[in-house]
Amino acid sequence: MRPSHLSPKQIFDYACMDAETLYQKLGVSPAGLSQEEAEKSRAQHGKNSGPGPRRDTVLHRLRRAFVNPFAVILLVLASISLVTDVFLASNFSRNMTTAIIILDMLLVSGIVRFIQELRAKRVADRLTEMIASEVLVRRDGRWTQLPADELVVGDYVRLQAGNRVPADIRLLEAKDLFVSQSVITGESGILEKRAVTLSPGKFRAYSQCHNLVFMGSSVMGGTGEGVVLAVGSDTVYGGFPRSQKRPKDGFDQGAHSIAWVLIRFMAVLIPFILMDAYRKQKSIKISVSL
Repeated sequence: MRPSHLSPKQIFDYACMDAETLYQKLGVSPAGLSQEEAEKSRAQHGKNSGPGPRRDTVLHRLRRAFVNPFAVILLVLASISLVTDVFLASNFSRNMTTAIIILDMLLVSGIVRFIQELRAKRVADRLTEMIASEVLVRRDGRWTQLPADELVVGDYVRLQAGNRVPADIRLLEAKDLFVSQSVITGESGILEKRAVTLSPGKFRAYSQCHNLVFMGSSVMGGTGEGVVLAVGSDTVYGGFPRSQKRPKDGFDQGAHSIAWVLIRFMAVLIPFILMDAYRKQKSIKISVSL
């Protein structure tokens, strides 16, 4: 059974180890792993890929297109129109035109949004395919470019400006290395990383681990080399819970806020509208009977 992702204590322990102790702990050497050793490490620690968010299926996009606050508003308006213009109206004044128009608006808007989401998904998939994440790794004593998902625990890697950090790495060499790790700490600042051995008990946060870089961080400048400590879902980033909901941008949040205000407003007015329609129908019946 594979171990779970690195705990804060394990991370801080690695940050306090010197190079020789780290090599002994992981059973590796500065020359990197051989291909056979890499396969054994992959079998023990798993592949460098974690569980991402649930796949956004066509059914999910279809639900988002037709189940939203504005769709609810149109559906409520169509229902009110049916009640007032058909069910509570006299035989001579019944008219379904308004309800049909509103329902057509609901159908057309849902179809347009669904088509837009399909197009956006296709474009995003093409962009993802165009991005090939590779990393420079020392295997069998020589440097070679490998896909990031082929990294294993114990690999000796080199990072350069513009790279996305592919795993949790303990730095053993660094030159003017600056990293953004906002995906881990939530802080937008750029941090300088150094290949130093930290003293035990003098740090409590990931941002204070100056000799560690974490999966998902971005290298903003400089170069660095180090040993992979964890990959995939065993990393700090891989241990974060994945939200199953699609994040909303500012426009979506504003639109939904306005829609919910309109829904509350309608909830207050609907009883008065129905009462007025019922009163008019009753007065018409009385006048007809007279």
